Amino acid sequence: MHGHSARLGRIPATIASGARALIARKGPWFPINLLVFGALAVWLAFVVAHSSIVFERQYLYVRVVALAYAVIFTYLSFVLGRPGNARLLLHFAAACICGEIVLRMLGSTGAGVRNDRPWREPRPYFMFGGPTDGRTVNLLPAMDEGAGGAVRLNAEGFRIDRPIVTPKPADEVRIFFVGGSTVIGGRPIENTIPAVVEAQLQANGLPHARAYNFGVLSFVSGQELALLVHRLIDLQPDLVIAYDGGNDLFEPWFYDPRPGYPFNFVTEEEAMSALANAQGDAKTIASLSRDSALLQALLGTGDWASRVSDRLNRLKAGIDYGSVRWKEEVVAAYARNLTQMCRFAHGNGTLFAAYFQPLLAYSKALDARRVADTGGDAVLQSLRAQRDMAVRAVAAQFPAPAAEAGCRFGDLSHVLENDAAAFTDAIHVDNKSNHLIGRRIAEDLLAWPALRAKGSGSK
Repeated sequence: MHGHSARLGRIPATIASGARALIARKGPWFPINLLVFGALAVWLAFVVAHSSIVFERQYLYVRVVALAYAVIFTYLSFVLGRPGNARLLLHFAAACICGEIVLRMLGSTGAGVRNDRPWREPRPYFMFGGPTDGRTVNLLPAMDEGAGGAVRLNAEGFRIDRPIVTPKPADEVRIFFVGGSTVIGGRPIENTIPAVVEAQLQANGLPHARAYNFGVLSFVSGQELALLVHRLIDLQPDLVIAYDGGNDLFEPWFYDPRPGYPFNFVTEEEAMSALANAQGDAKTIASLSRDSALLQALLGTGDWASRVSDRLNRLKAGIDYGSVRWKEEVVAAYARNLTQMCRFAHGNGTLFAAYFQPLLAYSKALDARRVADTGGDAVLQSLRAQRDMAVRAVAAQFPAPAAEAGCRFGDLSHVLENDAAAFTDAIHVDNKSNHLIGRRIAEDLLAWPALRAKGSGSK
């Protein structure tokens, strides 16, 4: 027993002696390398295991490569001698610098890069618009029956494939469509709502009708008003059509909750706050990760997401989010913007028509999956109640005599209520439904004497 205890007591001494011999052979940098690379490998393995394949796919690729590097450098610290271990950290730093350069050359690769952000460039007055300079962009899958597809935008970022001649030709009945992605969507272009309306008008007594698509992804009615005032009225439209209402009612539930605010305006505020160092974090590790492409890929953007989430929660608490009063204010902002578009257009000798669009939430007999697509049962019921509020609020501003005064309102929110399968998500519809909606709009316009008069005057 005494001999066995003695042998056990010699084991730690043997291990310590072996460790000292290994360090003496490989140099003092060996334990430092082992600690750095080993700890990094363990941390990266944990991060990779907990990365979201959906939202962090591009980050995940970088993390896996970094994990492989950490494992390789850990292995090298064992196989290299004293000179190699002395230079290993330097080589690892060089690899990190190369990784930083490569990631910067590749551009943004992080969470959200493959979403719809490339569709929005900053614009004065109406906040954002489509990519400019005649670029080709990909439709979101939901805008093209689940397939997506490349489309070319004009120099100002609109899906318009013909020049807008100024001054307007005397024989042209110029029609401008404003709205969100539902105005843009459809491929080929003949399947967009503006193109369908143009074809129907030309085939039914208005051969000189020309429709131009000024839809912008995520636009709400306030942005349409700003676009009309600051850009479109100078192009001499005979008629401006707002096909909208969906974003006005739907977006506040999931993005910036303030009635009438543009899509995700809260993120722009948070970005400006970070730029101005309003939170006093200019010297923190989190701020460093926002400046480094490599660190951002490894650490993620959780800090940024948390700050936006905190700001959203404060906003929701301050505006009584989800209450009856809040729902009424969301509807009132929409009705007010349509009224202002009507007044501005009429004051400039232009006709104005607004059409309230359908949403998946307005469809009957939705299964559990489609209810989830709308945001859940509570949001579904609220959106249906807001639809009724909106129709009443807008109709009150557009009574029958207003049609002859130059403004017109049509409720199309019910046209797909028995066809939930027409929706590719909560708001977008298939090409067949675009044609149905376009025909309904054209029929209403053809029954409008004021537009007929415009057509007669252009002959």
